[in-house]
Amino acid sequence: MLEIEKIARPLRELLSEREIIARCELLIRTYDIVRSANLSQEEERELKAQVGPRIAPGIFAGIMSKEPVFFNLPVLDTYTQMNGRIFHFLHTQKFSQQDFANASSRFLRSIPFLREMLIVCMKDWLKRFMSDAGYALLAENGAHMSFSAEKRKAEAYAVSSIRSLNIDDYGIEDGADCIILAPSSESLEPFIQFFREKGELAEEKALQIWIMNLEKGTIDPFVGYTTDLDIYNLFDNPRLAEMVRNNWSRGDGQ
Repeated sequence: MLEIEKIARPLRELLSEREIIARCELLIRTYDIVRSANLSQEEERELKAQVGPRIAPGIFAGIMSKEPVFFNLPVLDTYTQMNGRIFHFLHTQKFSQQDFANASSRFLRSIPFLREMLIVCMKDWLKRFMSDAGYALLAENGAHMSFSAEKRKAEAYAVSSIRSLNIDDYGIEDGADCIILAPSSESLEPFIQFFREKGELAEEKALQIWIMNLEKGTIDPFVGYTTDLDIYNLFDNPRLAEMVRNNWSRGDGQ
């Protein structure tokens, strides 16, 4: 079918070119391939029937489960860690240490481009999320977006990682909510570190920091709280920020 080829062909080309691929790169590129396909509503319905309501995470989950949605995709059934990143590859292939070193180097060179791709995909996801909550997009400039709903305004920003987030760069303006969207990662450590070092100050500034779980295709609150029930009801786990605050606060000075 046409909609399958729009996505299956670039996925095959990607996995043929990168026989050893970082998990995060495959995830980001899957989002980008789906976004770039410009699926029609009918095509989206057909794919959702196969992979679930969230197309990019559904396709990625299929690849990881050894039951890819599309035919003739390599089964990435083996993985290793290099420099703190998970890399997937086929167990039937014989790779040398140099092959793995080359894959790691290629990934490191791709990071600036992948960050740009990630921001675009996150912005696209956030626009849909805010639209579902009743907000209209007023303006967009780089990683910044302005939204409005009845009697509410929101200034939203996408950042490529929680490590790169400098809360001194953000603040409440004109009574608008200030929302910062960061992506999930393969480790909780950077989120724990951020919360313990900057979480209290972020709350004092009334910032709302949300996390997009790329593998699930969901958005949840990490720091701060929304008073908009239309947004609250769209979170996959609306109590996450409260759970983080209760469990990750230093409390005893640790």
